[in-house]
Amino acid sequence: MRKCISAFLASAMLFTLCCPSAAAAAGTDTGYELIFTIDNGSVTVTGVSGSGSTLEVPSTLAGLSVTSIADNFFAGSTELKTVILPDTLRSIGSRAFSACQKLNSVYIGSGTSYIGDYAFTACPSLSSISVSKDNKVYRSENNSLCKDDALILYAGGNDANISSSTRVIGKRAFFGKTELTSVNIPDSVEVIGDYAFSGCLALKNISLPDSVTSIGNYCFFSCSGLEEIKLSNSIKAIPENCFSGCSALYEIKIPDSVSYIGANAFYSCESLKSICIPPSVETIGTNALGRTYSLRSGSEDNISDFRIIGAAGSSAEKYAQSLNMKFSDDDNSLRGDVNEDGIIDGRDATLTLTEYARVSAGHDPTFTDKQFQSADYNGDGIIDARDASAILILYASASVS
Repeated sequence: MRKCISAFLASAMLFTLCCPSAAAAAGTDTGYELIFTIDNGSVTVTGVSGSGSTLEVPSTLAGLSVTSIADNFFAGSTELKTVILPDTLRSIGSRAFSACQKLNSVYIGSGTSYIGDYAFTACPSLSSISVSKDNKVYRSENNSLCKDDALILYAGGNDANISSSTRVIGKRAFFGKTELTSVNIPDSVEVIGDYAFSGCLALKNISLPDSVTSIGNYCFFSCSGLEEIKLSNSIKAIPENCFSGCSALYEIKIPDSVSYIGANAFYSCESLKSICIPPSVETIGTNALGRTYSLRSGSEDNISDFRIIGAAGSSAEKYAQSLNMKFSDDDNSLRGDVNEDGIIDGRDATLTLTEYARVSAGHDPTFTDKQFQSADYNGDGIIDARDASAILILYASASVS
């Protein structure tokens, strides 16, 4: 084993360790050169050169214990698949192994008590993370890296089952898991951090239990396949950019617990044609609803035919008016009375079906905002045969009674 002194700084010495034979003995197919510093009798690995699919960090270098890995140590590797870290290691720096596209397996030894932010974030192939059973701070559970009651990082397959002991889903815990298709969130979870599910392109629907009281900024940012989400009835805010870029999202119900919708919360949700805003919402941020970037105009613009439903005089109506958006007063007293004659009967159902046929054939709609609200009996923002059927059922029920 050869040591090359490359720098001398005060009491610290910078070494390059060239150990192809040791790497081969550890099962790697190519050797690495580790660059490290020594300070107060401990080794910090600060850099690496070489190539290979497996990196096994030794427990000692220059006869001293390896205790730390520096920030950004191996970030962005295009070859690394397996990482094995020794029991002597106490800390892993921020983004140490982030954005390693092929990384699929990580082993963390018993001595690690600190893992920096996003140390293994944006590693889409990561499918296994294991922690020594003797580690007192971290553990692996349900294909996840956990600490206390928090899920730090998910490293499993397409279907995620979160442990019932989890209270917090941490920042970027599922970030960039492009193949993730489903997540089961137990009712033990109370907090979901910033960017937690950002970039989960294959995720189509998700349900947040009522135990969840807080979701972070950019939580579902750019989940372009997300079609439906059930929000918790306990959250008070939908923060900035929470669903921005969720281009397939077509249905969402804002619970009455929400008082704040942040800037760009639903920006570029182009499949969402209407949204009902409860009176509890006092603040709606810039470009939060019904807005997208128009390539034609080169600026922000309203989503075509987007409609806001809410109470007269509410923040929802003021927001709609400020952007010249369609707005409907959410008065359910005569929902179904499409022709506005004060009676709900078969004629209302016929008008609903006729309008549905017109729009489906590509013709411009003829209903006023109030008629649209009356005809959209199920409140999903679309007039179709289901609304007509619901109106007929209501008419039949009223006739019998």
